[in-house]
Amino acid sequence: MVFAILGSALSRYAHLDSGPIAPVTSFLTILVGVAAIFGSRFYRLWPVLLLGTTAELVGLYTGFPFGHYRYTDQWAPVITLPQGFQFPVILPFAWLLMAGAAWAIAPGTGWQKAITAGAIAALIDLPMEAVMTGPLRYWTWNPTGPLPGGAPVTNTIGWFAVATAAGLLLNLCQPPGNSETGSAGRGPTTGSAAWVLGGFFVLTVALGAIRG
Repeated sequence: MVFAILGSALSRYAHLDSGPIAPVTSFLTILVGVAAIFGSRFYRLWPVLLLGTTAELVGLYTGFPFGHYRYTDQWAPVITLPQGFQFPVILPFAWLLMAGAAWAIAPGTGWQKAITAGAIAALIDLPMEAVMTGPLRYWTWNPTGPLPGGAPVTNTIGWFAVATAAGLLLNLCQPPGNSETGSAGRGPTTGSAAWVLGGFFVLTVALGAIRG
């Protein structure tokens, strides 16, 4: 995280071209965050990756469940889809980090835990929208809505719904483990998830401040 912030600062104020370093650093930062939360059971999370990818693809083409938006080429690397839609390669893993961390720190079990995780993820997304659509210019809303970054109310509802669904999948993919100390090869830890989620939020805000 520190390396990413320093690299962005040097690129902005020293007018240095970061080239492929920026997207590689971004991808590795998110992967390390996911690994810190889920450890050796990272490989079992493909259903959550598939859910996030499907929700984004449906959202791009239909406006459901988040609203009408378009990704730019700023969140590189991107894949150009039919009708000119851009799809950031790192996007499914960012979804996994957000939804996974929210699920890991959510109290309770079963569907109550999943619903709480959905609420946490939706609330955290609110302040991040202003940074992601503002200084970072990762995506745009059309039409804009009343929430931070011009997001529509449907975006928060969509985040809650998809993150709750991700929580239900995580209930099946992951054992509960030890929420405080964890065990190797078992479940995620609350402490690790809180640090990762907090660090991701700080990183996003810091990058926005540097590029703003």
